[in-house]
Amino acid sequence: MNTTKIEKTLRLEHQNLRGIVPQRKTIDTEDYKVDDFKPSGNNLLDEWRIRRFSEYLTYKFPMWKRTGLKSLSLPNVLPYKGLEALDIEGLNLLETLDFEGADRKFVLLADIFSSSGEYIVVDGDTTIVVNDVSQIDNTLIDVRSGELNFVRIVERPFFIGNLRIKVRRNAKLNLYNLYLGTSKDDLLISNVFIDVENDSKAMVKDFYFGGKINVGYVGVRVNAENAYADVRPYYLGNEKTVIDILYLMRFYKPNSYGNVDAKGVLTDEAKVVFRGIMDILSGAKEVEAHQSNHATLISLKAKVEAIPSLMVDENDVVASHAASSSPIDENMVFYLMSRGIPKEDAQKMIVRGVFETLKDELKRYNLEGVVEHALDSVLG
Repeated sequence: MNTTKIEKTLRLEHQNLRGIVPQRKTIDTEDYKVDDFKPSGNNLLDEWRIRRFSEYLTYKFPMWKRTGLKSLSLPNVLPYKGLEALDIEGLNLLETLDFEGADRKFVLLADIFSSSGEYIVVDGDTTIVVNDVSQIDNTLIDVRSGELNFVRIVERPFFIGNLRIKVRRNAKLNLYNLYLGTSKDDLLISNVFIDVENDSKAMVKDFYFGGKINVGYVGVRVNAENAYADVRPYYLGNEKTVIDILYLMRFYKPNSYGNVDAKGVLTDEAKVVFRGIMDILSGAKEVEAHQSNHATLISLKAKVEAIPSLMVDENDVVASHAASSSPIDENMVFYLMSRGIPKEDAQKMIVRGVFETLKDELKRYNLEGVVEHALDSVLG
């Protein structure tokens, strides 16, 4: 069986130096036990799950000061569903797509206790829309050829999920993740890991709205030449929602392009924590990597914490990062008012304009109303 080391979010070693890892703060809460393990009916898969369970039991759940996660109540375990169709080729692929995610504990939880998900092999142009995810989801996708349009709608009071995607040579991925909290107490945690091969393309659009804590991790491993990855997170925060998102791109090979361009709107006492990491390793010559985040604040109590990072071990590259937050542009408001539009309507038009590109793309799947409904609930 082919195995690789887990893809860590941060590289803590450089030449003969190693970073200091702070002690991980944890939550004391009732956890799943051995008796909660439910067989899948696939012996190959269950052997892998049991190994994961052994690691799972070594961790406690994290305490996240940045989100206010200080307690956790796990739902009852449902019958296993996810990767029952996994074969030896799929298992080998799964092993190569191991990653740390927002927190290793949650990645392992979704691998072991999923009650929805699939193992999907794509040969040729395919469109898939998934809107029936369960409380714990685990999906593996192998895009072997053609173009995959994959839309995932997560609308749950509690969600922990893994999505792993391999984009093979000359294949293309268009991925849309819509994370929708249904109440003020919802907890959504999503871990996405994408691996791209030579001459492939990965285009990702994420939308975060609602819930108490809405967490997203997207890791893109560019371990290939002439690969293209463009990731665009959108967020809309209201009330006391905390949106905590981390986007990592790691480049191993030359002549590739990567971009993370996040933008969103915050009102009331909402908060967004954006962490972006563009990591260019030695040998990844002529890579172009860009990262940015812009938050529009329409409340004095809304808050944004942006932590953009560039890690560059190669000279012959182009790399940049930027982060900003600001109220609505008064010049734009004045321009619209000069055209006869009332001030309040002008402000709403500007806010809606932040999400216009995303809505236009979702029209293809008749889902533009998802974003529009969220905007209506915030703006009236």
